[in-house]
Amino acid sequence: MQELKNLLEQQPTNIIKRISPDDVMYVPNGDAHYYGVGYSALKSVRLAMLAASKSHSNTILDFPCGHGRVLRTLKAAFPNAQITACDLDRKAVDFCVEAFNAIPVYSDRNPENIKIDREFDIIWCGSLLTHLDSKYWSGFLKFFYEHLTVGGILVFSVHGRYVADCFKSGHNYGLPAHKVTAILNEYQHQGFGYQDYDGASNYGISISSPVWVNSQLEAIPNLRKLLYLEKGWDYHHDIVACERISG
Repeated sequence: MQELKNLLEQQPTNIIKRISPDDVMYVPNGDAHYYGVGYSALKSVRLAMLAASKSHSNTILDFPCGHGRVLRTLKAAFPNAQITACDLDRKAVDFCVEAFNAIPVYSDRNPENIKIDREFDIIWCGSLLTHLDSKYWSGFLKFFYEHLTVGGILVFSVHGRYVADCFKSGHNYGLPAHKVTAILNEYQHQGFGYQDYDGASNYGISISSPVWVNSQLEAIPNLRKLLYLEKGWDYHHDIVACERISG
């Protein structure tokens, strides 16, 4: 048990620490949390690999990659893997190419328009579905499934019960009071709630129960759920991991 714990907690020592000046996720003097988010994502990926009895990865997709907050840790942990960086922010993708030698893919709000001609052993998707309404989930989950190798693993984050409790205790996540009330009402009655940020269209905050998330995964044949870990990423987002079990 201790050996397994040590493996999951092991932090790569060869992380590239170049930070883009455009990286809004980096706060001056906040190095411990910034890199901790990457370590937490790696731990989730390793847990999923253990659940799937998978020991290595040759191809990894980080989507959305941002300016490499997680990608840099994945690169250090899997130095021989080809890592693809995908994001709506073209400058962020370009930075990941320059700093981490990633393969670039520019994203699109419609996953059918995203041009990727390869499959991946691991897909990491942190903080994407957490910002999208339910009508967009099936398209992105289908996209991820279609770009997994057989035996490939999808690891993604969702806002679950913890975030719902944060809303209830007064954390508004940037939403005005009436939208906080609306998102909690939707979540309570449907297992899923969503509200746009003020001034934004089709971009906001979602909350999803484990039961609701499972219903989305069950709609995709040959995608086997490996784990659902509450507060698994940075003690905040829930982590869901799945394996593609056939072609």
